Amino acid sequence: MHCLMLGLACLLGGFAPSGAAAERTVLPASRDPVIIVLDASGSMAAALGKETRLDAARRILLDTLSLFPVDRQVGLVAYGHRRKNDCGDIETVRDLGPVDVKAIREALKPLRARGKTPLSGALRHAAGLLPESGGTIMLVSDGLETCHEDPCAVAESLKEARAGVVIHVVGFGLSEGEMKGLACIAERGGGQAIETKNANGLEHALRTLAEPPPAPIGNPSEKPSPVETKPASPPPPMPKPVTLKAVIDGRAVPGPVTFTVASDKGETVYSGKGTQVTPSLAPGRYRLRLAGSNIDAQTPLTVAGQPDERHEIPLKAGLVRLSIVAAQGLSLADTDLKGDPVWTLAPKAGQALATLEGVLAPEAMLAPGRYAPTVSLGGFSATAEIDVVEGKTVESVLDLRLGKVTLEAALPGEKTPIKTGTGLSWTLAGQADTKPLTAEAVARPTFLVSAGAYMARLAIAGAVIEQAVTAEAGETKIVQLDLPSAALALQGSLGPGAPAFTDWRDAAWTVRPVKLIGGAQAGPALEGKLEAAPSLVLTPGEWEVTLVSGAASATRHLTLAPGAKLRERLDLAAGRLTISAQPAPGAAPPANVLLSIFAAKTEGGFEEKPIVQVGTPRSYAAILPVGRYRVDAADEQGRKGTTDIDLKTGESVERSIDLK
Repeated sequence: MHCLMLGLACLLGGFAPSGAAAERTVLPASRDPVIIVLDASGSMAAALGKETRLDAARRILLDTLSLFPVDRQVGLVAYGHRRKNDCGDIETVRDLGPVDVKAIREALKPLRARGKTPLSGALRHAAGLLPESGGTIMLVSDGLETCHEDPCAVAESLKEARAGVVIHVVGFGLSEGEMKGLACIAERGGGQAIETKNANGLEHALRTLAEPPPAPIGNPSEKPSPVETKPASPPPPMPKPVTLKAVIDGRAVPGPVTFTVASDKGETVYSGKGTQVTPSLAPGRYRLRLAGSNIDAQTPLTVAGQPDERHEIPLKAGLVRLSIVAAQGLSLADTDLKGDPVWTLAPKAGQALATLEGVLAPEAMLAPGRYAPTVSLGGFSATAEIDVVEGKTVESVLDLRLGKVTLEAALPGEKTPIKTGTGLSWTLAGQADTKPLTAEAVARPTFLVSAGAYMARLAIAGAVIEQAVTAEAGETKIVQLDLPSAALALQGSLGPGAPAFTDWRDAAWTVRPVKLIGGAQAGPALEGKLEAAPSLVLTPGEWEVTLVSGAASATRHLTLAPGAKLRERLDLAAGRLTISAQPAPGAAPPANVLLSIFAAKTEGGFEEKPIVQVGTPRSYAAILPVGRYRVDAADEQGRKGTTDIDLKTGESVERSIDLK
């Protein structure tokens, strides 16, 4: 019956080799219109040699269409080429009309393999483009249905609704099990299923399906034998195909309904599902019941037995078309919302319950009355109220009323926001019953939120800065939090418990930046500055503070938070030593004395090189680290003296050396 699973063997017969050297002839003419349904789902981005599956299908489709007679009616439908997670992403790329390869090539160019595989919806969409007399649907796909429907059942209902519809399937690069899942579409749609593994196979499959079926072969020399006729009573009326189509507002219903036909005795003579069905019915009177969504209606039906008899049955229902926007001026594509929406539909006037498909733009036929549709997507929701009127179409756009808030921080005196997020912890808090949004180590986070009032918080280096912000629907609000400067007051001393320095000559301060908030750059705030107790205003961040007093020093790293007011005291482990040298009583005083101070070694004795060597006519005072020292004195007359000193933390020692 089909070329299913036979590979290319049944496809290559009767074709010349493809390629530039092959002679290209126009395919035999066919009067049947054809709708080609092209898979542009995400899997079509897979590599096939040096091109993707979609590129190969696009190229081969154009090559095949160039062989069609120019008056052949061709339309093109694609799916999965615009959005990643939308089962409603189905588009008529080219309306049914005479073959125009150039126009079709331009229509195919923008296709990108992105989304899902809504086979069922695409088949219904394609069937809706064919005339009432029917035509051919050629489905080219590399995957199975991913939108929770049964495409085989849809193919069967389309065939039952219109006998003139034929559905062919070309499976492109599928496994054996997957191909079986597609083959039933063709079997129930009265067409062929062909499996291809490569580009050449796809080309031959499309050509095979594009050709009209061969005429039956008979023997013209044979003559039928005469048939003896006998008088007979008139036969009862024979059933004939009758097309029944459910409509709302003059258009086919958006989804399948169940048609049940009962005789005048109440016996069910037909039951089928679709937007339209074609049962075989004998002339007479019937009772027709249509059920779908929250609709259940009955109407009398009279069948006249005419050729091509058709009946349009208006449903006492309205057509509802719903869609979602993030906000006026903000489309869902401009947000990071992911997943499928969840719809609920609350009847407000006693109607039966109904469900909506989880797509971005669902359609439904509903019993007349008032409803409240609600949609939830990505943690946000919107509700509307609609009035469904019999025979009318109502459209409603549910507005999530979302906006964006971008937070940034600036250093004191700067308008340009900081560019690095190290150490930044952001929070955007709304109502008490909602979970705050957070971002860590990001310089300029952007949050998608419902319109309303929020509190922006920045935690950095132990400080918290807050600022109120109002998010507006459809807008991006930029909020800059100014980081206040930090104040630092410094003191120094000889050691814990010792009084703080008050003499500017006792303290030399150096304050250098180590790592400032936001990657800011700055030079030293102080560099060897002689000042007893300096006070500074600094950029928040990490700073290194060094105090040098005489031969003693101390260094400390400080982290200054925005707005901090810090008093910091550096205690030296040092003492103050005052040395003088005097000759014996009555001797001439020295004009100049050379003082040399030697530090003690750990293993005993003293260093050979002095840590301080200074000349003085009278006395000398120095601040030294705690420890043991030897002080030597010598004057210009060759008189000398020495003394050993143990200096303790915070101690002030005065010592006189006798010159001899």
